[in-house]
Amino acid sequence: MFTLEKKTALVTGAAGGIGAACAKMYAEHNIGGMVLTDVRKENLEKTAAYIESETGVKSVCIAADLRREDDDKALVREAAGKLGRLDILLNCAGVSRRGNLYDVTEDQWNFTFDINVKGLFFICRETFRVMENQGGGCIINLASQAARSGGIVVTPDYPSSKAAVLTLTKSLAKAGAAKQIRVNSVAPGLIATGMTTDFGYDPKTVPLGRIGTGEDVAGACLFLASDYASYITGACVDVNGGIAMI
Repeated sequence: MFTLEKKTALVTGAAGGIGAACAKMYAEHNIGGMVLTDVRKENLEKTAAYIESETGVKSVCIAADLRREDDDKALVREAAGKLGRLDILLNCAGVSRRGNLYDVTEDQWNFTFDINVKGLFFICRETFRVMENQGGGCIINLASQAARSGGIVVTPDYPSSKAAVLTLTKSLAKAGAAKQIRVNSVAPGLIATGMTTDFGYDPKTVPLGRIGTGEDVAGACLFLASDYASYITGACVDVNGGIAMI
C-alpha cells in the first residue's frame, strides 16, 4: 500500500481546495508529521482540526504570506525545525481569476506571479538547503492544464504563471538530482474547488464525463511523494480526465 510513514511534509495553500485535500490524503496514509500553511489562518486551523478528527493526525499550522523571500525562508526553517526534517514539500498555494486580457492590471499581474512563481521558487530554494543537508527529499509543484492550453475562462496572468511553474520544476529537478532531491509537478484540469465555483465548467467537455475533485489531484500528489515514485523527477502528471492528452 502507499504509505508516508516516518515522512514529514510542508503543504502550502492548505486552507482549502486541493491543498486541504492533499493534506488530508497524506494524513490518511500515515504521514509522520505535517506543517500546513496558508494566508487564511482561520480556514487553515479548520482544515487542521478536520484532518485530526478524521485521521487522528495533528498538524502544525503556520499562517504565512508567500510573496516575500524572507517570509518564505522563515516558513521553511520553522517547518523543518518543528518537524525535525522535511521529506516532502507540496506547493499548492496559488491564485487565479476569471476574466479576459483587458481585465489584467499591473498589480494583478504582479500579485499572481508573486504567489504562483516567485514565492514558490524561494520556498523551493530554501527547502533545497534542508533536503541537501539531510540527504534528499521530494518537492511537488501544482501547475495547471492552463499552462499548456492558455486557459479557458481565466485571465492570461494565470496560465502564464503556471507555464513558468512547469519550466521551473524541470530546472529544479536538474539542480536537485545529484542531491537526491526529486522535483515534479502535477497539472490539474477542470477541478471543482472554492476558487473555481464561478468558472462554469461543463462536464460534457471532459472525456471521462465529470469535473475533477481535489481528491483526484491528491492521489497524484500522494504517488509522487511516495517511495513508488523514487525514480521519477522532472515529470508532470496530468490530472484532467482526458481533456488534453500529450
